[in-house]
Amino acid sequence: MNSAFAQLATPSPASTETISSLVSPDTKIDYLPLKNLLAAKKWRQSNDETRRLMLQAANREKQGWLTAEDINNISCWDLKTIDDLWKQASNGRFGFSVQYPIFVDTGNKPGRLMAPDAYDKFGTQVGWRQNNEWILFKENLNYSLDAPIGHLPNPRDEYQINGGRLEYTNLTKRIADCKIVAAPVQTMPKFSPSTTPSQK
Repeated sequence: MNSAFAQLATPSPASTETISSLVSPDTKIDYLPLKNLLAAKKWRQSNDETRRLMLQAANREKQGWLTAEDINNISCWDLKTIDDLWKQASNGRFGFSVQYPIFVDTGNKPGRLMAPDAYDKFGTQVGWRQNNEWILFKENLNYSLDAPIGHLPNPRDEYQINGGRLEYTNLTKRIADCKIVAAPVQTMPKFSPSTTPSQK
């Protein structure tokens, strides 16, 4: 692993900036339920709630899926709040801004589909691929702090054979446009499952 990748792949300390309000000024969505789920370390429920909130923010709850245009309609405030809540609850291990530098460093470009093997490398690095196969069902993700850095949130649909490549690539462009990107930081020790409880 090169030094640049090692730096990008290490988590950043969670933002110490206080989120003054959890009600979006743009969509009027209340993010307190997500904060409470994350505070309780209910990672599976938090992941599902994140998907639901993103659909709600894009006004796509009935359809249940997101196009590139839909993702661009999610306000920066909402995406940043989701990211901040995940980073704070996981001590910087999880969040969109944690995933972003790994996505780029594995040969992917925000908003532009590259060769499938680049996205495969990203999926392997964050633990969405195992034994050269994508994890098809969300129930088989690792809902614990022992998961790879950037493993959560995974906002894809329930069953996707390519790991939601198109949707996630479009999401990274929105993350870049909203400037929701983690700064390079120092190494953080991996959490031990023996000392940190996990909950599905």
